[in-house]
Amino acid sequence: MDRKPTPASEKQPLVILTTPRLVLRAAADEDISILQNLILGDSDVMRFAFSGAPMAEDAAEDFIRRSFTFGGSLTGIAVLTEKPTLEVIGFAGLSPCDALGADDFEIGFVLARRAWGRGIATEIGEAQLAFGFEQLKCGRLLGLVDPRNAPSIHALQKLGMCYLETIADPKRGSRSVYVIEVGEWRRRRAE
Repeated sequence: MDRKPTPASEKQPLVILTTPRLVLRAAADEDISILQNLILGDSDVMRFAFSGAPMAEDAAEDFIRRSFTFGGSLTGIAVLTEKPTLEVIGFAGLSPCDALGADDFEIGFVLARRAWGRGIATEIGEAQLAFGFEQLKCGRLLGLVDPRNAPSIHALQKLGMCYLETIADPKRGSRSVYVIEVGEWRRRRAE
């Protein structure tokens, strides 16, 4: 897995990380309508994400422009594409998170329906853990998930993350907090 960021050119957004099947890259203006149609406007996809409801076009664009990385930042929400076509299949990234009262990072992923059930959440999750621990030098990483979202909980557990507590997030509602410490991550990788 290539964990070194690739510089952005005038035409190509910054590549944050790659896996055998995936590329996580900074967003570009042309991604806005794609993300709205595939994910943010889809009630099935959004039922457990953010506020739990699809976003209208204007709200989706505002959210993307506020929350996604468009430039040279290696953290924040980024666009997830699939090799070799680089077709958009979701978004993921490591975002600052103070859910436990500390300066942590949260891994996250939201996938289009066509990407469900193919191990993509686990693949991008593993890459995010490696990036967070090796590149960002985090001591622990969090995963926040709607307690009703069994597939995402399963993915976090496969990544070695353990349930810590459930919190009430003012913007996202009830969230179960999953945690993995760098030592546990290293031990699991050595097995």
